[in-house]
Amino acid sequence: MKLLFNFLIVLLIGLVLGGLSTQFSIRQSHGLGAINVGPWSAWPFVGGAEVDPYTSARATADGTLPLGAAEGLAFEANTDNSGEPLLRECTYVVAGNTPPARIWTLAAYTPNGQMIMVDDTEFAATHSGKVLRFPDGSFAISASSQPNSGNWLRLHESGPFKLILRLYDTPITSNSGVIDPIMPTITRERCPQ
Repeated sequence: MKLLFNFLIVLLIGLVLGGLSTQFSIRQSHGLGAINVGPWSAWPFVGGAEVDPYTSARATADGTLPLGAAEGLAFEANTDNSGEPLLRECTYVVAGNTPPARIWTLAAYTPNGQMIMVDDTEFAATHSGKVLRFPDGSFAISASSQPNSGNWLRLHESGPFKLILRLYDTPITSNSGVIDPIMPTITRERCPQ
């Protein structure tokens, strides 16, 4: 009886430690094959045959449908450029340029991957066809719960969030390999104390 009890304890410890280490491994943003530019991370081969098991497990755990390399690429940011976590009660400016793409979208998601709704009919999202640009082609988008002039990504409520920038029909992933993209910065402007 004591042998069975010891066996069950060892089995339980192994399952718990194995589960926790697996969860930690697939949640790391700097996985195998990742592109990391500032706070932005993307996994260009998640939709292809060359995907590594950790990246595949991460996509499965998130419940996301990955874009194939020929379709585009999704970049995710959980922090601003200074490394601070993104919070909906704060005001951020997403500014600069995106890598070349036919069209891109920028959306706010909860940490568990649900798109943030700001009311019954509107999501916290914008796209390249809707964004006002400066003469040099760059842009500045304010992400905030308070209205702002110019480009505004409306946030709602409080708590952590992540930004996902999807680039459709982009040459970042090509037959010649992955190129280094120039990504917009994420700067915290204001945050209630």
